[in-house]
Amino acid sequence: MKWRMGNVTLDILPPVKRYMNAIEHRLRVDRKTRVRIMTELASDFQSRRESGQSDESIMQELGTPEEIAAEFNASLGTSGRTASRWRWAFIALAAAIAFTRFLLPGLLLPQSGNLGIIGGADGPTAIFVVTTTASSTLWETLPWFLGCAGGFLMAGWCRRGAAQRYALPLLLGLAGILPQVVAGFLLQGMPGSLAGAYLLSSLTTHGVWLCLLVAVWAAWEWRHTAKHDKKS
Repeated sequence: MKWRMGNVTLDILPPVKRYMNAIEHRLRVDRKTRVRIMTELASDFQSRRESGQSDESIMQELGTPEEIAAEFNASLGTSGRTASRWRWAFIALAAAIAFTRFLLPGLLLPQSGNLGIIGGADGPTAIFVVTTTASSTLWETLPWFLGCAGGFLMAGWCRRGAAQRYALPLLLGLAGILPQVVAGFLLQGMPGSLAGAYLLSSLTTHGVWLCLLVAVWAAWEWRHTAKHDKKS
């Protein structure tokens, strides 16, 4: 089995392939740096093999994948955390929300039933009401999708790069919160108590709570990772 990294092609067996993949997976660096590191490792591995060492002894001398990756991550000023499997839970949540909010109503209720709700309206009036309903549904579900996107990035992509990566999920979280705040205090024209009740309702029903959680999580991780990088 051939394994190519950069300009180096290494003839490797499954144990060595798993060893190299484990190292690559734990490197918390950008793609260009990762390719450079793995190319150097492949060259070093090949030169040791040509000198007569066995694959087992080479891997034993180099150390475990965790140790090798941690050494590179420390030298480059990164913490070396790997992506969490929990990131796929956010994708599953977004898919479930899309199904229940957009696909399931259309399967349970025929299109004519949707128009019948407005008292048999037809023509431009019916089109306006259906379009308004769809826009309302999208407005209510948008925070869910933004929160899920931010959570997915937090549990994966952000953990394998610089601290500044956490700015993206932070912005996604704020993007899901601010429109609801504006709607509660400005667009609705409500008194203070009613506006507060509307905002509380949005936090619990429109997915704003997820955006708030992602924003707080991103801010904390950004600060924590930046401190770690400075110490390294």
